[in-house]
Order: sequence, then C-alpha cells, then structure tokens
Amino acid sequence: MLAIALIVLVALMLASITLVRSVDTTSVIAGNLAFKQAAVQAADFGVEAAATALPNIVATTSEVDVLPPANGNPAYWYYATRRDADANGIPTTRAAGAAGAATPINWSNVPIAITVAGNAVQVVIERLCLGSTPVDIQAQCSYEGTAEGGTKKIGGVVFTNVTSVHYRVTTRVAGPRNTVSMVQAIVSR
Repeated sequence: MLAIALIVLVALMLASITLVRSVDTTSVIAGNLAFKQAAVQAADFGVEAAATALPNIVATTSEVDVLPPANGNPAYWYYATRRDADANGIPTTRAAGAAGAATPINWSNVPIAITVAGNAVQVVIERLCLGSTPVDIQAQCSYEGTAEGGTKKIGGVVFTNVTSVHYRVTTRVAGPRNTVSMVQAIVSR
C-alpha cells in the first residue's frame, strides 16, 4: 500500500510540475504577443511623424536624399526616388533599377523619430518616383491627379486638379524583449 501511495505521489508531483511549466510558457507567449502588438501600434506614430514631415520635404528637399546620422536632425531618412526592396519588402539603399548590389538599410544609422512606451520608432520615407533626380512627376512618379482639370459642363466653373505624389513610409519599431516590427504605409502629398 505504501509503495502504491509513493508512486501516486510521484505521478502527482510530475503532473503539477508540468502544469506549472505550461502556465509559465503561456504567460511568456502572452507577454510576447502584447509587446508585438504594442510595437505595431507605436508604428502608427512613425507614419504620423512622416506625414507631418512631408510638407517640409516637399517644400525644401524633395529632389535630394536626406540621410542624417543616427543622432541627427531631421529624425527620418528621405529618398527622393524609390528604392529596391529585399525579399521581405523592406527598402534597401539602392535606387530602383540601378546597377550594383542592393544593400540592406543599416537601421542603427537611422535616427529615432519618436519613442512611444519604450518602443523606439525609426522612419524611412521614399518618394515613389523612378529614375534620377530631378524627376518629371507625371512621367516618372506614382501620383494622383492630372494636369488637366475643369468640368464637362458648358460654361461651368473650371477647377484645376492638384497633383499629389505617393510616398512609401517604412517604420521600424524596436521595443522590449528584442521586439522588432516593420510597418509600411503609402502616403500622398
């Protein structure tokens, strides 16, 4: 009887250890998912920072690449033309269609645009234009609108369309527990 009781106690002890480890693993997985979700939400702030910076880019440096150092100003990288992307869709440093090897962006050189709840957000903005600068918006860029405008109504008021160029914004968020998320958005200005 004593031997059977000892065997049952050992079996119960092993079952309780397995249960404790299972609960611990579940808690770690839930925590990692929460960190990942927080990183994706922080990426929205990066897209907003890029949208806020675009009017200044369009007005001042739209034809010139802006690659400040990691601690520099402005707090983003800007490419005047579209970049080739790697297998995951992340832009590289090579202009689209250019010769040579496409090297990945060294994200440690990209400045931190904003920090949200312990997540460091970095931003790379590309104008979706092909070729070398200066570019002809209507011939080389992805844009909305036409040079024409107006109305089909006889004697109607003639409105002119505003051409808005598309930009691809890539945000990289690095957070706690080595959480890294990449989010892309297309913004027009």
